[in-house]
Order: sequence, then structure tokens, then C-alpha cells
Amino acid sequence: MRKDSTRPHILLATRNQHKVAEIEKIVGDVVVVHKLDDLININIPECGRTLLENSLAKAAFVFQLRGQATLADDSGLFVDALDGEPGVFSARYGRDDENRIERLLKNLADKKNRKASFRAVFVYYFAHGRYEAFEGKCAGEISLVPKGRQGFGYDPIFVPDGYKKTFAELGPATKNRISHRARALEKFRKYLEQQR
Repeated sequence: MRKDSTRPHILLATRNQHKVAEIEKIVGDVVVVHKLDDLININIPECGRTLLENSLAKAAFVFQLRGQATLADDSGLFVDALDGEPGVFSARYGRDDENRIERLLKNLADKKNRKASFRAVFVYYFAHGRYEAFEGKCAGEISLVPKGRQGFGYDPIFVPDGYKKTFAELGPATKNRISHRARALEKFRKYLEQQR
């Protein structure tokens, strides 16, 4: 691992501690991560119609507030049989993870097609009006019932292609290699390496 002085410092524009932990695990060796909660106590609204719109709005907002290079993401679960629902509204699909999963499974109850994909868009906002976006996708299907106790969000019902277990059963080591966020962050890593 390189010394802190040689790694770029970035502020994560999220209060979701699960996401913070994932991001730190995946790119913590190439950047020095600063958490939003350590600096300001604010909730950033998501009003966009796409993952990119939300990510860009969050990154730009925090950059303007702090004047520090910022990394923001928005992600969602897109289910084929539900015309892409919950999609960009994944975090607002219910009052909590359990409620969101229950609603999704109920809406899929009479559907044979259970294909879905997790998608993520990260925006790295590093100067006024200057940013780069990185997308990641993980295809899979929705299980009939929740399984596993690891992970968060929809992890207990998402089985990635090539596996027979949900993200919540596979655990963070596997998820952090193959997830939508992992794939987007790998592109971010390569971008940073090219800037050196």
C-alpha cells in the first residue's frame, strides 16, 4: 500500500455506512477515503430520473460545499419482469430493507421471468464543472425467498449469474469482486492509475 501522501484524498458523498465499507475495501489502497459524516451532518436528496443524474447531483453538491474531490454513487436493482422496477427508486421502494424486499417479491409472485441486474454509476467530481462517470452492472436473478444474513439492501434476494447463492450468502469478499459497485470502481481505479 502506498503512503497517504501519494494517494488522492476523496470525500465520499454518502451516509450509507455499508457503501462506505464496500468502497473502502475495493479502492482503499489507491485513495484516502474521507467520510461525509466526519465533516458535515447533512442528507443529500435524490431527485434525478437516472442513476447518473443522482450521482452527479450528489457529487457536485458536496464538492461545492467542501471544495474537495468527491466520489458519489447511485445504484439500483432493475427487474426485467417489472419493467425495470424498482430501478432508480430502489432505496425509496419501501420504508426499510425488509419492506422493500417484501414488496418486490410480492410484485414478482406471478412472474416466471426473474432476471434482474444491479447497476451502479459513480461520479468523481474533482474540479469546478469537471467530473468523470463510471458504470458497473451485475446480472442475475431474484430468488423466491430471502437467503443469507450478510450484505444489505436487496442482497438477500439477488443471485448473481454463475452462482447459486445470493449476495447475502456469498458474503463481502465475493461480492466486492463481482458486484455492480466493484465493476464501476475497477474502472475508477484504472482512471486514477492513468492520471499518475
